[in-house]
Amino acid sequence: MKKRLFVLMLAGLMTFGSSACVFAAETETEVTTEASSEAIPEITMDMMDADLYEGTWVSFAGGFDLYIPSDWDVLEISEEDQEKGMMFQAKDPSDSGLNMVVTATEIGTDYDLSKVKAELEEAGNTDVELGIVNSIPAVSFTTESTYGIAFLDDAGIMYNVQIGPKDIENAEAYVTNIVCSLSVTETAESETEAVTE
Repeated sequence: MKKRLFVLMLAGLMTFGSSACVFAAETETEVTTEASSEAIPEITMDMMDADLYEGTWVSFAGGFDLYIPSDWDVLEISEEDQEKGMMFQAKDPSDSGLNMVVTATEIGTDYDLSKVKAELEEAGNTDVELGIVNSIPAVSFTTESTYGIAFLDDAGIMYNVQIGPKDIENAEAYVTNIVCSLSVTETAESETEAVTE
């Protein structure tokens, strides 16, 4: 199962590390050294399936963008959920139940991806793997019901993108596209909606 998901991650289900100064300055070499002697898989935007859905770029205050289906409903986030770190939530308008949540959690600058990976494993998550998405170092994982990817910025914030439920038809294809789209926001002024923390 782990190898199957790892292959899926190679196809686009990996987390991102940034070449921009806003993200943790972990290089592919550093990530490789911390994880093992194996090369860390790199996911790029050209692995996206452009025909899967018509999408919209959403820019987040953390300095990253995601390409999500244009027909997904963006859900309002309660004050309580905002206080818990939820930044964004969207769902497929059909009855499929497919949805995505983005959170931001302050964890401190003493964390690196190896520590995040270890804590995700200790918490019972499976298929926990280091990777690089469009030059952003990240950790991918699965929970009992979702696919997830986590990455850090230089200010000690961990961003977590979770998509699920896993058992929905085509969920892996959507996860792959959304994760492959993870990229650093190129300019402060974006034509897309900026999502604040």
